Parts: sequence; structure tokens; C-alpha cells
Amino acid sequence: MRIAKASFTPLRLELLQPLKTSRSTYTAREGFLVRLEDEAGHVGLGEAMPLPEFGTESLADCGATLGAWLDALKGQFLGDSVRAIEDTLSPFPPAVARGDGVRIRSRQTTPEGPMPASEHALELALLDLLAQRQGVPLCWLLAEEARTEVAVNALLFGDGPEALAEDARKAVAEGYGTLKLKVAGRSLEDDEQRVKAVREAVGPDVKLRLDANGGWSEPEAKRALDKLGWYGLELVEQPTPPEDLAALWRVQRRAPCMVAADESLGSPEALRALLAVDPLMGGGPAVGAVVLKPMVLGGLLPCLVVAMRAARLGMQAYVTSSLDGVVARAGATHLAAALPSGALASGLAVGRLFAHEPASHPYRPVHGHIRLPQAPGLGLAPETVG
Repeated sequence: MRIAKASFTPLRLELLQPLKTSRSTYTAREGFLVRLEDEAGHVGLGEAMPLPEFGTESLADCGATLGAWLDALKGQFLGDSVRAIEDTLSPFPPAVARGDGVRIRSRQTTPEGPMPASEHALELALLDLLAQRQGVPLCWLLAEEARTEVAVNALLFGDGPEALAEDARKAVAEGYGTLKLKVAGRSLEDDEQRVKAVREAVGPDVKLRLDANGGWSEPEAKRALDKLGWYGLELVEQPTPPEDLAALWRVQRRAPCMVAADESLGSPEALRALLAVDPLMGGGPAVGAVVLKPMVLGGLLPCLVVAMRAARLGMQAYVTSSLDGVVARAGATHLAAALPSGALASGLAVGRLFAHEPASHPYRPVHGHIRLPQAPGLGLAPETVG
């Protein structure tokens, strides 16, 4: 395929109300929408939504990088294969290397350091183009037997116990079987009141997962899970600081539920350790699951490599959004459909958190699931997403 046109435009997503985590409070997300057009008129879409506190480049560096890379792509002929896309992109950190090609970065001067959000946007647009040219849904490029729908969890948006309980009841009434609640950054007593309110509101059968965003020390995580575990938890995401894998391992060994590594995957060194059998970890996996954020890991293909390696070590994998727009969530849904297992719900039902979510797109959850469109590529009309 030949890239006839390549452009990107700013994208800003306003949240309906601030979302507080242990790391920050978000009121909006800013990034870029990428459009690539081939010689046949197909338009591939990609999205870059940097999140520096999770290890991505800054917004300014993302814009500079995309400008240089897209200028270099215009007029280029690329092979019609996934490998050609891998070779077009700059290499991912050694833990999950893509290919040997460094064509784009070697042609232009760009900011130094990893550029995962930029790589994500370009890779997604190229995969969308390739799948359209082959006349298949994007997930078919990732796995021959990709699932046709993906289970998703509901992220509870309320702050106090009463608001969270009401949010939880609404989510269950809409068909969600898994709920996710942000913890840490508050007192343990506050967290317990919030978790208790949600569990009492929805009963014992709904799955409840917590996300600490690395906000607890190891002793705090152990105390918290000893107490919160009484409320029947499915799993807890990143209970301890991302860089301390030994603490994560020790918490997993005594936790009443599965522990999932999330922010730890943003560090190449930690990711390499997680995907290796380390004597420090007793010869087994450090955690029960890994959380795949395509925006942080640099695209769908690196995430799929991580998922495959994790599965061989006995770890599950699921996909979550980084509070992204429709295009990035569409790509993440195709990735989730291609994972080795779909046992754990993915965190892709965040559209309701945004003030100006597009009125109609095929990736809206229905009864706690997103059914993938069978149209070629992502199945998104460019005019409907920004």
C-alpha cells in the first residue's frame, strides 16, 4: 500500500466530572487523532492520548513526533502485511521488541526517549488500513479465532459511598457483571466504607475489582486487602508501587484475591522481570494477571506479545483504556478479542465518563459486552470520531 495522505489533529476529551485516582485527578484528556489514506481511498484511524504519569511521552513530544513521522510516511510504499507495519515503526523497548526496522525515526529528528502513545496511534492507523485492504475486521490480523464480543467492566464514578452504591446499582441494571472501584489516596476507613456500600448495593454475585494505581506501600496493601478482602474481591490492580515487583509478589502470595500488574508494565525493566521466571518470585509468576494498556505499551502488537508470554507463565491478561477516545477504545476492543483468554472483563466501558462522547458508534457496551462490528478494519467512519 502507498500512503497518499497523512495528517493529525488535536483531540480533547472533557470528563463529565473529575476522576480521582491515587496518582492524579483528571478533568480532561488531550491528544491527537491520526488519519492515513492509501492510494485506493481507504482511511485508517489512530489515536495518541499521552499519559506521562504512566510512562508515556508528554503531549508536546507526542505532537512533535507524530508530525515528523507522518511527514516521513507521505508517499511511502509499505508492504501489505503485519510484519511490514512492524518494520515501519521504531522498535519497542527490548522486553517486547517489534522488528528490526527503524525507518521512520531514522529519517527525521524527533524527541529522545520512548514514544508509546505516538507509536500506538501510527500502528493503529496502519492496522486499520491493512485490515480494510484485506476486507477483514482488524482483530483477524491479530488472531485467526478472535472472539466476536468482549466482556467489559463498569468503572464506578461516584465519590462517596452513597453515590457509588447508586452508580453500582445502575451498572448492574444495565447488565454489567463486573464493577471496578478506585481505592488508595484516601484513608483505609474511607475505602472500606466505599467498598462495603458497593457490595451491599449489588449483592454477592457481582464481581468487584479494586484499582490502587500503585498508591499503597507494601504494609498498607497487606492491611487494606486483609480488611477489604472480606467483601469478596475478584482482583486488585497494582496494589504496590510499580517499580517494586518483590513487594507485588509478596502481596499476591497472601492476598485473598488475584493481584494484577498494571503500572509496572510501563517500565521496560519491570516488564522484562514480569515476563521471566525469576528466582526472587519462587520460580513462578509474580502476579495472577497483567493489565494491558495499548497507549502505554506502544500499540496492539506489543500488547499481544506480552499477553502470549504471560499466558505461557500462567498469568491471565485483560485490556483497559487509559481514558482514551473512541478510536483507541475500538483498537483495544479488537485486541481484547484476540487475547489467549477472555475470562477477565476488560476495562473499555468508559465512554459514559466523557461529556461529548460521539452519539453513535459501534463500540458502546450493551449488557456488559461490546460486540465487535464485522466491517473491515475498525469499522469506524472518520467523520463520526472527531
